[in-house]
Amino acid sequence: METIHLLHHSEVKNKNPLRNRRGMTVTELLVVVGLIGFVALGNATFLFDFTKQLKKINQSSDSETELSVLNIAAVNILKKSAASFNKVVLPDDNNRNFYDYYPDVPFSTLQNVTAGFEARTFTITAGQQNRYFYLLQSEEAEFDSVIFDPMFAYRQVAESPNQLANGTIQYVGLNSIPNLKGATGGSAPNGSMTQIFQKRWASGELFLLSCPTYLRPLTGGTVNVLTAPRFASYLGKVAGSDLSLLSLTESKVSVLNRHPVTSANYTGIDNFMRTLPSVGGAAPFVKIEPVTLVRFELRNNTTTKKTELWFQELKNGQYKDVNVLLTNVKSVKFYRKAITLPIISMEVEREL
Repeated sequence: METIHLLHHSEVKNKNPLRNRRGMTVTELLVVVGLIGFVALGNATFLFDFTKQLKKINQSSDSETELSVLNIAAVNILKKSAASFNKVVLPDDNNRNFYDYYPDVPFSTLQNVTAGFEARTFTITAGQQNRYFYLLQSEEAEFDSVIFDPMFAYRQVAESPNQLANGTIQYVGLNSIPNLKGATGGSAPNGSMTQIFQKRWASGELFLLSCPTYLRPLTGGTVNVLTAPRFASYLGKVAGSDLSLLSLTESKVSVLNRHPVTSANYTGIDNFMRTLPSVGGAAPFVKIEPVTLVRFELRNNTTTKKTELWFQELKNGQYKDVNVLLTNVKSVKFYRKAITLPIISMEVEREL
């Protein structure tokens, strides 16, 4: 027979292990210490992984924020680049002019010329010296523009003796043109560029004159459609009441201040005006707008040891820093998928 002993509640109270005053054995202590170490190790591993992942998330978030800021800045810069096409000469990675623009040639025709002829790419890599991407930006949205008859810039010196003979006129300067109005309707009571552009018409500031008729040079009496067509255009800087030619020493990049058909270099505004092509009839007209020459540069920061993408602007004959667009840059690529469109894209590669 199996005997079962039932404990009285007083005996259970006396035998409660939680009230055991003998203390813990060595074995029990080792088990407790082992459990504490295991839990601590698990927590340390968890905290390390959590901190590592949090750091990655923060870095990714910072990188995305920087790229978002760059994207906005790049769009605002590149969208003003229309004045660059067929006026600025900037050899690309294949030594073709990055700013060649063919608005009147089918894309398929350009594809059949040579491999890659229909596209343009300009790359700047970290460590490259004296390699810049230049842009001629229009500031028409901020400072207005003017379209006028070039005869307004002249005064009659001698009348024509008859209808078959020319009279004599004398160039008097852009800032002496009477009765002009800005593109947005702002009147110029004194008939001067100062009245239209106000503070923007100042010594050393850049303005672009253009006559919107696409022309190509004649070679042996024929025209080659694979030569990019051009407007008659003149880029100059304010000098007193007129514009003087911007030199290559100042611009650091070649600008086409020459006749689109004869390729003769313009010697000044008077020469430019007298050789303008007609527009839809016998008379030409001229558009004048404020512009700015800018450029991108990859530069090593000697303090942080990181490569920075800088944006610079030409002021008083020198390129001056405007701001840093991005840090830790490995390369930046400007490209045009089709030279039949005046669109520029930008791609940035960052260091890991």
